[in-house]
Amino acid sequence: MSIPTRIATGSLLAFVLFSTHSASCGDWPGWRGPTGNGLSDETNLPLKWGADDGVRWKVELQGKGSGSPIIAGDRVVLTSSDGPRHDQLHFSCLDRRTGRELWHRNFWGTAPTLRHDPKSSMATPTPVTDGKHVWALFGSGDLFCLNLDGDLVWCRSLAQEYEPFQNRFAMGSSPVLVGDLLILQCDHWGQSYLVGIDKRTGKNVWKTDRAEHVSWSSPLVIEVNAHQELVASATFQVKGYDPLTGRELWSVGGMTRECIPTAVAGDGLIFAVSGMKGETLAIRAGGRGDVTDSHIVWRNSRNAPFVPSAILLDDLYYLVDDKGIAACFEAASGKLVWQQRLGGAFSASPIAADGKLYFVDEEGTTTVLKPGRQFAVLSKNRLDDPTFASPAVAHGDLFIRTDRHLYCIEGAEGHATR
Repeated sequence: MSIPTRIATGSLLAFVLFSTHSASCGDWPGWRGPTGNGLSDETNLPLKWGADDGVRWKVELQGKGSGSPIIAGDRVVLTSSDGPRHDQLHFSCLDRRTGRELWHRNFWGTAPTLRHDPKSSMATPTPVTDGKHVWALFGSGDLFCLNLDGDLVWCRSLAQEYEPFQNRFAMGSSPVLVGDLLILQCDHWGQSYLVGIDKRTGKNVWKTDRAEHVSWSSPLVIEVNAHQELVASATFQVKGYDPLTGRELWSVGGMTRECIPTAVAGDGLIFAVSGMKGETLAIRAGGRGDVTDSHIVWRNSRNAPFVPSAILLDDLYYLVDDKGIAACFEAASGKLVWQQRLGGAFSASPIAADGKLYFVDEEGTTTVLKPGRQFAVLSKNRLDDPTFASPAVAHGDLFIRTDRHLYCIEGAEGHATR
């Protein structure tokens, strides 16, 4: 049931997502794409494909991982881990057009942690790139910076500097870039913290300890009234921070334990979901201090997912729960627009581009929906390959990472000319 409370009056705050990288147009530079919201302005993306149809290339991967691939120009980079303790950490770089391996790097982890087999590994976080370098955090607490030729620039062991991550599914939070800062959200049963690191040197610029416990959510960077804020969802609270200093700006209560989805934002609102049987909170941006009683615009426990993040597109808020029930809500009010079963179980988060919504289930079936107030399935596409990673789009193609393979699904222009 939707429970509107203290709905904002007048015009919404000036509020946009902040572009946190300098990668080229058409790239997919990190977790949930160029805006961190799962959205892309790519066009001519694929609509129909199968295991033997519409696939530009398919590459077998070394090791396991559920982090998304990232794309910078003609290079696709992704991470994985293997070995009896999953302490062998891998970077793979592929040619975007052909799938040919350009380079591969293997490092030893310093502190393997618990993980959920087969859904997670030490390579659950998605790397991030600025178009020149790539940074990756592994569940072992190892943090690396490589250039796009595969040369190691610097590395750190957060497990040795502080303490090993104590999460039962390992670390899932992906790093984000804000200018020259690499920001990590490290919430676990030990001392949780946010840390801002100089991306060039690997040295701390700031570190903020947190009272939150286990979470796998990634931070989201937004811009509100000409200043940046870092939104961090976690146990019991959503908080906003100054990304340049790590100073806490605001907090909202109402989350549950074990937060996995990353918040999405737009039109002056932040949408956060947490915990099994939790709820969506629609939060008006721009607050200071504890704004639980003043800035929650609506809250809704219906269809709240445990794992997948949501999508905000135009004035509609879309999500799918772990059992495959998709729903669409009015973003401003929380009113249910439609609810339909897609089928299958879901871990991957949806993405939106080219007038299409892509939902990938754990069996590797992608349901493509037409955005809007009427539920409309455009296609269903089976790969029959277990899939837990969220997809990516870049330069007209769709990239789907399965349990052991990376698929490049050819876009409409490529299909017409091949």
